[in-house]
Amino acid sequence: MKTWMKLEDPNNKYGAKFTLGDRNIMLPPGAVISVTRGELFNIPRLIINGMLNQFIMKALTKNENLLYAELTGQIQGGIGQTITVWRDGNRMNEFRKSGSHNFARRFFSWVFYSGKVQSYFLTWGHIGHLSSTDEITTFVKKYGRHFDGGKLVKNANPPKTTIKTNKV
Repeated sequence: MKTWMKLEDPNNKYGAKFTLGDRNIMLPPGAVISVTRGELFNIPRLIINGMLNQFIMKALTKNENLLYAELTGQIQGGIGQTITVWRDGNRMNEFRKSGSHNFARRFFSWVFYSGKVQSYFLTWGHIGHLSSTDEITTFVKKYGRHFDGGKLVKNANPPKTTIKTNKV
């Protein structure tokens, strides 16, 4: 079974990154990256998001179709971001629509869709190595579906497939 690794930033005591799997893998054709990002979470929303992530993290360790996952949280700015990399989009959708993820999505969507929260969602095809977390964040904010306090501001408009041949 895969296990989560906690990576602490010695320069930032209010944030953390958890990873599952090897970030340096070469992604096969058909692989997709899915990102969920929330900004401006207040403390109660951060706590609820963190608790829900614990259940989802456990389910991800058992999923053979998941190639890599990365969860980051930052108290300052109220930021939470999840990056998952899947063998293909169908397997990602199966996970999204079942079990703990489906429960969280159905009953706790208000965490992402109300208040002052800025939410970004994007799934896209990718070939090659993963870009850096910062590049992925920039990509999801540029091309992802964006909600401001639950109001749709912009639909997702990603390129069909991104190709990264060099390791970043």
